[in-house]
Amino acid sequence: MFRNLIKLGGCLGLLSSSTIMCNQIRGKNDDDQLPHYHFLNDHDLQKLQKKHTNLSIIERSYTEHILSVIRDVQTDIVDFRKNADRLIRILIEQAISQIEKKKHIKQSPLGYYDAHELKFQDEEICFVSILRSGNAFLIEALKVMTGASIGQILIQRNEETSQPSYFFQKLPQNIKDQQVILVDPMLATGGSASMAINILKHHGVKEENITFLTLVSCEQGLSKLFSEYPKIKIITAQVDPILLKDINYLAPGIGDFGDRYFGTVKRNQAQQ
Repeated sequence: MFRNLIKLGGCLGLLSSSTIMCNQIRGKNDDDQLPHYHFLNDHDLQKLQKKHTNLSIIERSYTEHILSVIRDVQTDIVDFRKNADRLIRILIEQAISQIEKKKHIKQSPLGYYDAHELKFQDEEICFVSILRSGNAFLIEALKVMTGASIGQILIQRNEETSQPSYFFQKLPQNIKDQQVILVDPMLATGGSASMAINILKHHGVKEENITFLTLVSCEQGLSKLFSEYPKIKIITAQVDPILLKDINYLAPGIGDFGDRYFGTVKRNQAQQ
């Protein structure tokens, strides 16, 4: 898929202080070359979080093995799903940790203690999936918060223009009173996520009540969302160094997450 599309001339540097190295790796054939992408270092990630104070990036030690597996073009659907679900669970737990808590005294088998529990009941939490790929989050979401409600927004990207198109939405009637966790595995240009947040706001949801979860992101998408909706929170597992200009894919990226997770592409097709 990428061999005929990836061009070094399409690489955009994301951080002024970063030196993004795209070294050519020679494959089995002499004319088979793919770029080697190097991730942002800790200094650049800290700089990014300082720029966007509502951005949380999961500690690298929790995610680097999992991301290494799901990025691998050789990973089959079983291991891809298993590790994607693990990473999704980490993101969801991080989102819940940022929800306001209430303090009260409870009793353990040995005595009393200060309890810090979520201020909101499960029913006051709503996971909103950007279809189709966002649905991958829902299994883990309902394991963690079994009483949470589910909303769905169908937005698809035009592959020729890279612009998002809205098709469908189904949201709870009381969503304006809920804490909303918006989910989509990839944040590239930010067009689809921006449209989804705009839809939520039109339904009365306050920006400060929206947390956006994404497995992999880039600075272009992050900057777009924070410039348009400065009060939202974003949690990501990793910030990729490159957004390929011609096709608006993250690099090194994951490929088409939806196809790989839902089994609508064969493994050998992902290598083309």
